[in-house]
Amino acid sequence: MTSGPPSWRPGHLSGAQAVPQHPELEGSVHDLSDALVFSVATRWMTAQGDDQKKLTSTIALWLVREHSNELPWIDLRWNEKRRIDLTRYRVYKIVREAVERGFVQLNPPQAVKRAEAIYQHYKLDPKWNEIRIVDVTEDVVNDMVARATAETALSLIKKLAIQNAVVAKEAGKSASDAEPIGIGLGAGYSSLAVISHLAKLLKTLPSYPRLRLHALTPTIQDPMLSPVTFFRLFDAADQIEFVDLPTAATVPMRGYADLKVQDENIARAFELRHKVQLIISSLAWSGDPHGLMQSYLKHHSRRPKGLEAGRFVGDLQYLPYDEQGPVLLNDQIEENGPSEPVLSEKQNWRAVTLFDWPDLLHFHDPSPRGTANVEMGGGPNRYLLISAAPCRRCHRSKWRAISPLMRKMRFWTHLITDDLTARELIEERDLRHSNDE
Repeated sequence: MTSGPPSWRPGHLSGAQAVPQHPELEGSVHDLSDALVFSVATRWMTAQGDDQKKLTSTIALWLVREHSNELPWIDLRWNEKRRIDLTRYRVYKIVREAVERGFVQLNPPQAVKRAEAIYQHYKLDPKWNEIRIVDVTEDVVNDMVARATAETALSLIKKLAIQNAVVAKEAGKSASDAEPIGIGLGAGYSSLAVISHLAKLLKTLPSYPRLRLHALTPTIQDPMLSPVTFFRLFDAADQIEFVDLPTAATVPMRGYADLKVQDENIARAFELRHKVQLIISSLAWSGDPHGLMQSYLKHHSRRPKGLEAGRFVGDLQYLPYDEQGPVLLNDQIEENGPSEPVLSEKQNWRAVTLFDWPDLLHFHDPSPRGTANVEMGGGPNRYLLISAAPCRRCHRSKWRAISPLMRKMRFWTHLITDDLTARELIEERDLRHSNDE
């Protein structure tokens, strides 16, 4: 007994006749091998001429004739024309897949002269405070700043791998017994974008480095923007140790110290804190409703009081600061507002963070792990990397939040931003004056 004809549905091909597709054979380009994805990207990138339609047809023909058994979306019983038609439009997807796998690097142009102007304007020493400015159009600025930040993080990870190997050798150990590279992951949309790119870049290395990933905060607002959720992006489990911060989102100010010994897993996170060598974070301007601190203040009843009325200008991982430096909150609420709930013992509350301001302000000072690294050409041996593109949701600039970090709070070592934000940082006096008028 023969079965009836299979169920077909029309394809959607640009510039070609619609070809029926078998619903059971809609394989994904994600299933292709690294070698095949790389070969397609190489043929695409190195081809001569600008006839993309002809190029995709040529690559599709090569795929079908040489690699049909590796293409999950075709049936070998089909004739060659059908197989080519179903493969042609997937060529673009395969090239995009090559980018996602890190085989094709997008290196955005840098505004070198603008960076030099920033160094001069704020009298920064690039050995301790390095600026990278991405010069791209607004439609791609967030993704390119994230990519540039991830590339910077990768270069620092390579440095730290060598540094840890040197320390292990001095202790009479082999390189394989070197300390894992401790990396603190921040929360938020910008941090997620950076870490997504970094996870892909790490897979392109000849050998995956040993890492210890630390969550800088627990889940405070959106679980999908929590550092512990970012752990899933790294798939080399045998090379990575994960250190969560399994606490409540907020605690009374006076309970922060006790929190560190409340549970053995929490205690472990704080005990390993001194082994963090690289912090990857973003920041937010207080005037942006999508910033971490503003979202926290809006949605939590047990929130820090004393930050209203423009008390702070920005925050870094739920730690607020103003034009002069860190904003340190009072332990006790002096007076509850008429619409506010009375909290237990009138204590003030704070978000739980792995590092507090005193820790961050001295993060790249010479530490017991060693002084400024001579083998690396001087400079710090721990790094705090900040991604400072405009808000990913509303595109508000963060120059007001960046300015205090340039002038007074130089606890960071690397800051990546875009050319428009850099221009605003140089022209800040005029901008402040025009905003006040």
